[in-house]
Amino acid sequence: MNRSEYIELLKISLQGLPIYDIMDILSDYEEHFDIGISKGKSEEEISKELGDPREVADSYKANYNSSYNENSNNSNSSSSNNNSNSNSYSNSNHNDNTRKLLISLFLLFFNLIVVLGPFLGIVGLFIGLYGGSISIIIGGFVAFFGSPLVLFTPIPSPHVLTSIAFGVGLIALGTLGIILAIYLTKCFYKLAVKYVQWNIKLINN
Repeated sequence: MNRSEYIELLKISLQGLPIYDIMDILSDYEEHFDIGISKGKSEEEISKELGDPREVADSYKANYNSSYNENSNNSNSSSSNNNSNSNSYSNSNHNDNTRKLLISLFLLFFNLIVVLGPFLGIVGLFIGLYGGSISIIIGGFVAFFGSPLVLFTPIPSPHVLTSIAFGVGLIALGTLGIILAIYLTKCFYKLAVKYVQWNIKLINN
């Protein structure tokens, strides 16, 4: 079998493979003939060394089919894994939402039954503290500015300096009460914010 007969038979036997694979294989065997001829061999000798072109083609087809099946199996396996991961993620997401809902309901009842009462009590205490402090300050101003007027009335009254000192004392006491109420309000506000953040963190984690 000469060169052209060998290449033509190999080309026919390779039918079924992708065209670019056929072209690569034929190019390789053309190169084998070139090398063999350059070494002084005849085309018939080279054909015998290369083997039956139909067997060569069958070998290439077998390798190609094996590689194709392996890639197909890998693709199916990857798709299966993706589906499995997707189902796992969906189940995990569903369980997470259920857990968040249960924790939210627990915190809602706990805050309504246990936390809300003391919270309103503390708010009422602050309102009373502000109101009492303001009342004391007002009383101090009345004692401070009212005492000189009493001198012009027949109503018996303590000494003017005593009234002024008493008024100053009341104003100072009321001012301290306001300052204390503001300080306690800030502390209570920070504590309330931290408690709300803890609730949110507990739900999300």
